[in-house]
Amino acid sequence: MEVELERDAFLKGLQMVQNIVEPRQTLPILANVLLEAEGDSIRVSATDLAVGARVSVPAKVAVKGAITLSARKLAEIAKELPAAALTLKVLENAWVQLRCGGVSYKLAGLAAEDFPAVVPTASPKWVSLDGKVLKEMLAQTAFAISHDESRYALNGVLVSIQAGRIRLVATDGHRLAFASRLLADGAGSASGIVPRKAVHEVVRVLGVGEDVQVGLVENQFILKMPNFLLIARLIEGQFPNYEQVIPRGHPCRLVLSRSTLAASLRRVSVLSEERTKPVKLLLSPGALKLAAHNPELGEAEETLPLADYSGDEIAVGFNARYLLDALGALDAEQVAVELKDGLSPGIFRSLEGEEYFCVIMPMRI
Repeated sequence: MEVELERDAFLKGLQMVQNIVEPRQTLPILANVLLEAEGDSIRVSATDLAVGARVSVPAKVAVKGAITLSARKLAEIAKELPAAALTLKVLENAWVQLRCGGVSYKLAGLAAEDFPAVVPTASPKWVSLDGKVLKEMLAQTAFAISHDESRYALNGVLVSIQAGRIRLVATDGHRLAFASRLLADGAGSASGIVPRKAVHEVVRVLGVGEDVQVGLVENQFILKMPNFLLIARLIEGQFPNYEQVIPRGHPCRLVLSRSTLAASLRRVSVLSEERTKPVKLLLSPGALKLAAHNPELGEAEETLPLADYSGDEIAVGFNARYLLDALGALDAEQVAVELKDGLSPGIFRSLEGEEYFCVIMPMRI
């Protein structure tokens, strides 16, 4: 193999896949990236056997071929190279010579034949949507993914495609985040739980203003972009029936500024207990009072005027971090808060529509 390509393009390609490589590997070759030169590009692939990604970088291929090299060291070298053309040439015994400007490296590689394939098991029915929209939906749900390894089915985002819509749902048992968008093309029905690592990688690589395609086939989630492919093994297990968790018919609804509520939560929660950050919301006609108490530090409270609420008084406690996560996922300035009583979940949603909401379980304070 012998190729010539631009350092900046090569570095960008490496950065798109290198986070998939785990620092500690049982198989040495999984610490490497696969380089495949053919045609007018070089493909860079990485995998941890659960998540894999492949990016194509434009190149002048003098001799086609394939080799694997340390992902970490290759990225470190590429980052320090001058912004010039670089050449990669495979030597005997899987050694690779890298030249750029006046600098030269010889790197020890491993044979490409032992590298796991980063290809879909089957061809899915693709769903097309704007990359910005998908990134927004993942940001609106990923914060609610569970980190409890004993509840494995909750360690990802449920992706459901049905009735011309794509729905994303995540829950950790204390809160549930839901995002939905209408699809331009009426795709069939499919669903699967995409693991946390794949979700974070998709959010990281997605840009703005580019169309992407997603597909669910057999036990894989696939994301396809121009010159980029990501494949993730779906989580096995039964995702909870989230529609049963969503409360219906909340009698108390108030509308207020998202930024004002978030700022008040941050101020008051300074004196809440550090581990669970409990904050009490006391809703009464014309006002919403936020209060926190810590027997070792003191107490704090703040009152926000409400022009549009004249219902019953309600006192309910929530984890302030959960509330701030839900508010942070909203773009709209006006937020609707729906409450029933002090023992029922609260719903936080955008005032502009039903495309996003977060259900949060109450705390006893």
